[in-house]
Amino acid sequence: MNKREMKKFETLLLAERQRLSTGIQKLEEETLYQPAGDHVADVSSYAEVGTDNNERETALSIASGESEMLRNVSDALVRIQDGSYGKCEGCNEDIPKKRLEVFPAAKYCIECQSKLEKDGTLE
Repeated sequence: MNKREMKKFETLLLAERQRLSTGIQKLEEETLYQPAGDHVADVSSYAEVGTDNNERETALSIASGESEMLRNVSDALVRIQDGSYGKCEGCNEDIPKKRLEVFPAAKYCIECQSKLEKDGTLE
């Protein structure tokens, strides 16, 4: 991979890192730091509390997934800096550029990723 292509992927990853960071921060602000509503002790208030808790759990699940994606993007940026970006961590072959264009944080080529998902290991 040449320097121009590497810079293109770095730009994509930096933009994705910013998007994910902003999304996670927004989720935290909207769910984690919102005060619980003042509900009177009736049946409808219990339903509202249950709905609030469900929405909070859903937001936490989304934030967790986005945090993992953010870690993957950060790892990819480190690989760009150390020169290992674009190489499969399973077989050390080049990851196809088409795959990196779709998923710039990819660590594995399609074959190794499929094997990892199917078998849980690359061995």
